Amino acid sequence: MTRKMFFGSLFGVLLLAVSGLALPPCNPPTIQAQVVRVIDGDTIEVKIIAIANPIEGLTEGAAYRVRYIGVDAPEYGEAGFEAATSINRLLVEGRTVYLELDQTKWDKYNRLLAYVYLDKEGHFMVNLALVTSTLFRAYVFDNTPRYNDCFVNADNCIACIQCVLASKAINFVGKAVTVCGTVKSVYRTDYNRIFLNFERPYPNQLFTVMVEEDYAAYFDRFFGYGWENKLVEKWVCVSGIVTLYRGVPQITPTSPEQLCSDALKKACPAGCR
Repeated sequence: MTRKMFFGSLFGVLLLAVSGLALPPCNPPTIQAQVVRVIDGDTIEVKIIAIANPIEGLTEGAAYRVRYIGVDAPEYGEAGFEAATSINRLLVEGRTVYLELDQTKWDKYNRLLAYVYLDKEGHFMVNLALVTSTLFRAYVFDNTPRYNDCFVNADNCIACIQCVLASKAINFVGKAVTVCGTVKSVYRTDYNRIFLNFERPYPNQLFTVMVEEDYAAYFDRFFGYGWENKLVEKWVCVSGIVTLYRGVPQITPTSPEQLCSDALKKACPAGCR
């Protein structure tokens, strides 16, 4: 299969995948723009064509970097970066797109935060289509909450493709799977980053779950503060893309929906118990 045929087939798969995910009945997007450059898997540059309602800091005819809400793509130098960028190009490069904004309009890098659509009615959201691919993961924040549940559910559908033991996770780097095993030690830093170490205590663990500080409060609200301490010597499963950090495979979940254990009163899939 040629590269062109591969990405053409993948585009068809993404169309089918996103068509099965219902979005809330929100109003159609109100900003029309032209994509002038695809920067990476979750960032583009656009030129604003038309704005239905005035938005502070946004001017027709001006160019802006747009960060997809709800999506996290591999960074430069990480496995999957080129493929993720190519998929994004396939979807939006050179196209007219339509933008929907949420509560927070700009991030700390002065990028416009948006849901990006290929049609003016808002039927096909690029953000959601990307999350259905195993190269991307859901990346949700409280200040852009409109479709958080949709992104998490789409991510979980892909991540539950295969269940593997934590001791074998090293063989699945770059893939979206559900990894299960026994937690042997846990640690929460003073800035609220949380680590779960599997099969052996740190620093000899065979697999790690790392909840970054940006998401810790989300997990704490869901499971209760100190939830990680309940997991020592318990069977735990986590869904997501396996990455490698200093030779140790890890998953960095962004939603409590990606984590399950009887100790958290959240049952794991039947095939992963």
